Amino acid sequence: MTKIWTFAAIGLLCGSQAAHAFPENVRNGYNNCTSCHFSPSGGGVLTAYGRQLSREVVSAAGNEGEEQFLHGLVQTPESAMLGGGLRAIQTYLDNPLIKQGRFIVMQADLEPALTFGKVSAVGTIGIEKIEKQAVSSQRGVLSRRHYVNYKPTDEVSLRAGRFMPAFGINVPDHVIATKKGLGFDQHHETYNFEAAWLGETADFYVTAIFGRNDKIYGQLEKGAAFTPSVFLSEKYKLGASYFYGYTSSTKRHLFGPWAILGFTPRFFLLSEWDYQAFYNKGQSTPSRTGFAGYQRLDYEAWKGIHFYLTQEYSMLDRRDNSSFKEGYGLGAQIFPRPHFEINALWQKQRMFSISKTVFYDYAWLMLHYYL
Repeated sequence: MTKIWTFAAIGLLCGSQAAHAFPENVRNGYNNCTSCHFSPSGGGVLTAYGRQLSREVVSAAGNEGEEQFLHGLVQTPESAMLGGGLRAIQTYLDNPLIKQGRFIVMQADLEPALTFGKVSAVGTIGIEKIEKQAVSSQRGVLSRRHYVNYKPTDEVSLRAGRFMPAFGINVPDHVIATKKGLGFDQHHETYNFEAAWLGETADFYVTAIFGRNDKIYGQLEKGAAFTPSVFLSEKYKLGASYFYGYTSSTKRHLFGPWAILGFTPRFFLLSEWDYQAFYNKGQSTPSRTGFAGYQRLDYEAWKGIHFYLTQEYSMLDRRDNSSFKEGYGLGAQIFPRPHFEINALWQKQRMFSISKTVFYDYAWLMLHYYL
């Protein structure tokens, strides 16, 4: 039993902070992810303008040009941008079943983005840690995502390839209840075709999902996803998401509202709640239903230095109390200069599968260098 919980704890942490997306920049008036990223839904390699903002808006300090690839030592044209990075984490877990700390190098990859007129080709390649819960466990050379994106106009985006379907808030922490808990974890990217409208006051994503048969993670779902959102008062973004997925033996419906609320340029809230109905093949009624939620209340005390509170909740089978999990955390995130990120979280968690009364400690320190 102890070994099972050891593997589970490591798996929970290996995907942490995978996407390097910052949806909270809505508070600064950036309502579309394409302001900074090649990906229409955010995350991954930065555009030239995104690099500039990483110095001027995100980082505590930085000299002009420091945000460029390899700190400006190598000049890359806008038609051939290069991203990627190195990510490592120190973990700590102390519950009634196990007490353990571990240092893990999670990711080391490159992500080039080549642009030909209105078409961009983006892909990652690198050595990455594969989670213990996978069908087979290994470390190897992988491409987590790769796609071709066509933008006939500033508002319209068409994308095809392997990536994560747009659903909910694209936060970089993939171990939370609304990401890993709902099957949107790192390395679970599928092959998709996405059409998006990225307007000044509204966005809409519709994604056809073609699944993936993976020798490591097994069969990933096919289906569709829809995510509309509206941008209010230059600081607030409200949206809702729907996902339908199926495999050869299961299907599920997943939907819920989300909000990015920039109360001030320094103070914001990320909030998402999702409802899931899961069916076994051939059944007309759900085999289980449940909810998952995530909140992050963040205050930027000084430029590039954040302190935040988190709250998570999940109970994906309302008939089974052992599926209940909640957590309350306190964290600090620092961007000292362009290319560097330090993020630490301490959380008190309770899982009914471990104990209905005991809150245990869960913490990690993440170090991230991005190119």
